[in-house]
Amino acid sequence: MTVLRDISFLWSMLHVVFVFLLFFEPRFSWRTTVVLSFAGVGTLLCVNVLAMLWQGPGIIMSIAFFTCTLPSMALFFLLSEYRDGRFFFLFCLSDTVCFWLLQVTNLLDRLAGGGYVVLLISRLVLFPLAEYIIWRYIRQPYRGLQRELDRGWWLFTVVGLTYYLLIMATAAPVDAPLPDAAGMLRLGLVMLLMPMTYFAILLSLWQQMRNYENVRMMEVQRQDYDALRQKMEVGRIYRHDMRHHLAAAEGLIQQKDYEGALHYIRSLSGGLEELTEPARCANPAVNAVLTAYIVQAVNAGCTVETDLRVPEKMPFEETDLCVILANALENAVHACQKEAEGQRRISLKVELTENRRLLIAVENSCTEQVFFGPDGLPDVPKREGHGLGLHSVKRVADKYGGIFRCQWDQGRFLLRAALIPPSDHEEPAEKPGPNWAALAILAALALLIVLNIFPALADALEAAPVLGWLVRAADLRTYALLFWRN
Repeated sequence: MTVLRDISFLWSMLHVVFVFLLFFEPRFSWRTTVVLSFAGVGTLLCVNVLAMLWQGPGIIMSIAFFTCTLPSMALFFLLSEYRDGRFFFLFCLSDTVCFWLLQVTNLLDRLAGGGYVVLLISRLVLFPLAEYIIWRYIRQPYRGLQRELDRGWWLFTVVGLTYYLLIMATAAPVDAPLPDAAGMLRLGLVMLLMPMTYFAILLSLWQQMRNYENVRMMEVQRQDYDALRQKMEVGRIYRHDMRHHLAAAEGLIQQKDYEGALHYIRSLSGGLEELTEPARCANPAVNAVLTAYIVQAVNAGCTVETDLRVPEKMPFEETDLCVILANALENAVHACQKEAEGQRRISLKVELTENRRLLIAVENSCTEQVFFGPDGLPDVPKREGHGLGLHSVKRVADKYGGIFRCQWDQGRFLLRAALIPPSDHEEPAEKPGPNWAALAILAALALLIVLNIFPALADALEAAPVLGWLVRAADLRTYALLFWRN
């Protein structure tokens, strides 16, 4: 039966890599990353298997930190896009989650009487189930957190490392006897507190990112308010001085200086026109963002051309639209400020098509060639402050299943985004939960098939005190024996 134990170990070590790669942001292409990852992990796996054959399976929990953790951490550190607290927290998170599953399956096997059958089956089921949950519900939000936040990760890394050491210290190896009551209590507390702590950490990071986005939106609104307040102040002065302007125009007319009066009235009309900021589109939130950043672009000496076809009601969240437009225009203004005066041009086109697709195109002058990273975004140092917000734009495009692309072409930087609206944005329905009845039927069918394909496995499971009656009920040989007896 030890072969079941060894298979479960190899299966678990393989899925430790899977869990890590679900969250991982590589600095190279995924093909290169996967090849190097499995080559390195395969080597480590062979080393650990040889150590188990030499010293027994119980040795693995004692040497795993030196034969698994440290070498794999060095390997993925070289492959990682992030080389700060984000990487180390992710490493601790993925390792401790997998070790938590190892301990849960180990305890389930002990409760079922040992024999490694429950150990193997539970790991065959729980690891893919955990990966599905991560892929379906956690992966995208977490990767968004990694892109948006670059602070606060070191503190959470210390928490993850603490849980890693606690699991190592309290774990009960597969073939070692269970600890006493106090040891089981410590193990139970660690197993209970670890997922609760990670949930609190991820919730805190998510809230921090939302606060960051809210601050950006408030800054946009503040800029729009400041521009409006300045125009209102100038308008108040114009109204106060209107009688003087009328008197001056009347005096010119009385002197029959009609050309001078016409020139004076035209200059006065031009000043009044500057007080009224035109509504660039019907949607208030989008109009506020465009007003703030177009005014900023004009003040920076940019020539701005716009082609806007945006209705009042949009099938997208207004905050998401503002994230795209604000970041795209902000980056365009920063890039144009590096250009010579007279060459600073920005072109913006926003259109909601008849099939409710939102097309956004931003083009700006950029004589300095831009290079792009593996993710298709500009590969620029963070200290320059240009291109960082494009991670947010990409996240919004991914949220709506859209397309996002950046391109540099002959002195121009082009940004293209297309958003596809959710089918029921008016009254968004809740996502349907899993069909537990269907899952239960599929699980029963899978159990029936596996038990009858592998009779040896069925014989081993029949000896288990909890699963024995269920296995005998699912084993077709039981009914065949009853038929022949009758």
